[in-house]
Amino acid sequence: MSILLFVSALTITFVAARRSLVMGLGAVLAFGYIYGITRANLPDPYSHFLFDAAVLGFYTAQLFRRMALAEEYRIKSIKPWMELLVAWPILMFMIPNQDFFVRLLGLRANILLLPFMIVGARLSDKEKYDLAMLLAILNLGVFVIAIAEFFVGVESFFPRNGLTDLVYLSKDVAGYSAYRIPSTFIGSHAYAGTMVMSLPFLIGALHQANKRVLHKSLVITALIGSLLGVLLAASRSHFIGAAVVIMVAMFSVGSRRGNFIGWVLILATVAWLVSGEQRLQRFTQLQDTEMITQRIVGSVNMGFFELAGTFPLGNGLGAGTHIPYFLSANIQNPVATENEFGRMVLELGLVGLGLWLAFIGWLLIQPGPSRSDPWFIGRRLAWVTCLVYFAFNLLGTGLLVSIPQTCLLLLNVGWVAARQSAQGNESVLWEQNNVMARVPRFRPSAVKVGRI
Repeated sequence: MSILLFVSALTITFVAARRSLVMGLGAVLAFGYIYGITRANLPDPYSHFLFDAAVLGFYTAQLFRRMALAEEYRIKSIKPWMELLVAWPILMFMIPNQDFFVRLLGLRANILLLPFMIVGARLSDKEKYDLAMLLAILNLGVFVIAIAEFFVGVESFFPRNGLTDLVYLSKDVAGYSAYRIPSTFIGSHAYAGTMVMSLPFLIGALHQANKRVLHKSLVITALIGSLLGVLLAASRSHFIGAAVVIMVAMFSVGSRRGNFIGWVLILATVAWLVSGEQRLQRFTQLQDTEMITQRIVGSVNMGFFELAGTFPLGNGLGAGTHIPYFLSANIQNPVATENEFGRMVLELGLVGLGLWLAFIGWLLIQPGPSRSDPWFIGRRLAWVTCLVYFAFNLLGTGLLVSIPQTCLLLLNVGWVAARQSAQGNESVLWEQNNVMARVPRFRPSAVKVGRI
């Protein structure tokens, strides 16, 4: 059964991506949304790579698509960075300081999803809007499953096995009497993170002047469901991320008074639903400053600095990646870390960490579009999301391997890094591309040669 799903994922995403970039993205994300619950109910090695198959089908389809001039212009700045961030792990893969298959999985974790930065930079305004509609539908779908888990119980959806340990170790809600809700994801953190990563696209779509009434209702409903999903997942860090994004959206310059009132109504609805249910109030533990301080000190001091001093050249690809149970025994000199920057040191060494820090610094200083840009607020929220979650690297791991959260994060990264141009220049690029497409091509085979 898992083999059939593997082939189906590859085929469906390939066909969808051949039709359009957004349809391909939607197919990949759909498989990412169901990856956790599918793997939990089909616990064999092939199910681990269901999402990989979907990504492979999507990438393969892109090889047969020629980018428009406007797309090539937008990716011009970020493309060298992506190539550099891919090249260094490939070089580290050549060092045989871990088992071959461990290094192979480590290479996958470090480079498989990085091309989504390019995809994010390629997206046009219309494609971002279409993607937002797909995300709204997906978010509502997983919210329905989350509600069912909330009332019926997680056990009805996730059988107890080695792949669901993360779900059943998260019984720390309402006085350790209830589980965090994972919906269809591998865990509650992946669920909450995916919801937050989708917010820039959803909120950006709300600010489009040409949106349909039905689309507006869909997005508003999805926003409420997404915010409630973060609370159902009971993730404190993702609650902070969502709160920051919402606050920036409410007070951004260019946001009309009507939008502000709309946000007040949305937040009032969420607050009313949360106020009567203790299981949705785990975020209140953020008032415990001593706990927060201990978490930060433990992750930063004990995690990062000791690893940097012990493994300046790294401990080998895969040494810090979550390895499937059937390969975990092959890791040599296993070391645990709760810090994403520490994981980078473990696998890529200080040089690899330096590359990532340089890239993050470059990304955050990229100029944004003018305030007249219809996606100005959405792009600002994408920047805020990148800032917040790269800062969260100090407090946990998995930011670059979370399915499908990482895909959405990297789409936001590409959006922020997309090369900006004046509206006139952008229009010229599109017009040039359209003109080139209309010019008939000379085909020698169509020319009839007469006798002399």
